[in-house]
Amino acid sequence: MKMINKILDNIKNQEITIAGWVYSFIGILFVRFIFESLSSPSISGIIPSDPYTLVHIGMYFLAVTLGTILIFGHFTNDYKNSSKIILFGLPLLWLAPIIDILISKGEGFRMSYVFDSGRDLIFDFLTFFGPNLTQGATVGIRIGIALSLLGIGYLIWLKNNSWKRTLSGVFLIYLFVFFMAVLPGFVYTLTHLGYSPAQGTEIIDYLEKNILKSTISHNTLREGFSSVPTIRFLELGFDKLLSQILFILSSILGILLFWKIDRTKFWAVIKNSRPERINFYTASLFCGIGFAYINRLGNPFVWMDIFGIVCLLISWTALWMHAVHLNDVNDVEIDKISNKERPLIKNDLSVSNMKETGKLWLWVALLGAWSAGFYPFFMALVYVACSYIYSSPPLRLRRLPLVPSFLIGVACLATILAGFFFVSTNKEIETFPTFLAVGIVIMVTLAINFKDIKDVEGDKASGIMTIPTLFPKKGVRIVALLFAISILLVPVFLHFYLLYIISIPCAVIGYKLVTRQPYVEKYIFVLRFFFLAGIAISYLIIFWLADVYNLL
Repeated sequence: MKMINKILDNIKNQEITIAGWVYSFIGILFVRFIFESLSSPSISGIIPSDPYTLVHIGMYFLAVTLGTILIFGHFTNDYKNSSKIILFGLPLLWLAPIIDILISKGEGFRMSYVFDSGRDLIFDFLTFFGPNLTQGATVGIRIGIALSLLGIGYLIWLKNNSWKRTLSGVFLIYLFVFFMAVLPGFVYTLTHLGYSPAQGTEIIDYLEKNILKSTISHNTLREGFSSVPTIRFLELGFDKLLSQILFILSSILGILLFWKIDRTKFWAVIKNSRPERINFYTASLFCGIGFAYINRLGNPFVWMDIFGIVCLLISWTALWMHAVHLNDVNDVEIDKISNKERPLIKNDLSVSNMKETGKLWLWVALLGAWSAGFYPFFMALVYVACSYIYSSPPLRLRRLPLVPSFLIGVACLATILAGFFFVSTNKEIETFPTFLAVGIVIMVTLAINFKDIKDVEGDKASGIMTIPTLFPKKGVRIVALLFAISILLVPVFLHFYLLYIISIPCAVIGYKLVTRQPYVEKYIFVLRFFFLAGIAISYLIIFWLADVYNLL
């Protein structure tokens, strides 16, 4: 008992950063990968070192780990130390493939999900993953899970000295781990309520048929599904589908864990998110998605596409949050004058907190973009590049006039293209109108300068050259005029001149909002949102009329 307490105290007393926890988690996983490759080789016999498999398996274990931490933390009333203890217990993952190798005398067993559905899932739950010990949840997996449950149960009892809380905690963790083990069958069950249970190949065949109809079919491989054998492509498509589901689940669990560990820092991050800008980028994503669907460039929408769209939304939210953290770290002196409510200025977060959280947002963004497809992943990299050279030395291009606005325009274009090519089956870049692509950058470059109005005092003190600092008397009017011009250019670049019905009044209102006193920035974002909504509605009406009268 004393030795266990001493070990626990040593673990709890360790200072573990977010990056340190993530790198340790990845290290443990790679050791697991090598043993699992020996115990449960792929159909081809080649080690599954491709990013599709690695991301899928990595996201699976991440979701299991985060869920376990949350339940363990609830029953010990200590989420922070629970995350440390579970991390130090993760090497137990190495046992399962090693045990399978030893029991099978080197043959190994086939590790996979448990492919059952409906009421068969209840039987599997009550019999500790069902009767098959050599495929799915193998002997090694079950022994590893049993040892983990015993260890966690002992630690809960040690903390509470209550059998009721101990058994409740162990039961909930088993329930969650079981849910993760039967995830494909659970998805099948949700889409086949009232049907007879299905097993194995029937579940896989159903998922594969829907994968071929979904956006996954053309977002998995850059060269297209014909570049590999069909069976291999379906394996990759399955990896992509599960990566999307697991990424969404891990994001939800991660946010909940962050809130549980430190609510003060959590709300400091949330309050610094600037939701009007998040809305702008999510609206841009939907503009790209809608433009592709309206022009009939994608497959008909199926239920699986929801996962990819949610991954995009989470990814671009994370991209923006990474950009915010990067900018705040480099803008401390400006924010001391112009943005005193920022968390660094109020000491709600430290610089190291901001850097650590910024890294986390970056990882989330890139994982989400990768899960959505190869085009969104590349566009996410473009967004990250723009964010870095915008805010960070040595370039720190935000010190120059118009250049930072141009970079925001590029980031906006990347966002729209990510949504567009997520839907479009034709991945050739010229599928998106080149004239419109350049127009988007021009229009955003002209429009976005209103962001500098509220920072004018801080920018002036730090030598940042913006239109309001270069033209102290007429700068606001110049910004307002540029904003109005950008709105008036929209019908030109879209070749849709009926839009002047809404663009002219929006341009006038926009000019008034930029020049009004007191200046309120969020009103301009609201106007932009309604303007984009007006464009979308106009397109829908025109295409609906064209479809009704067979003009398409």
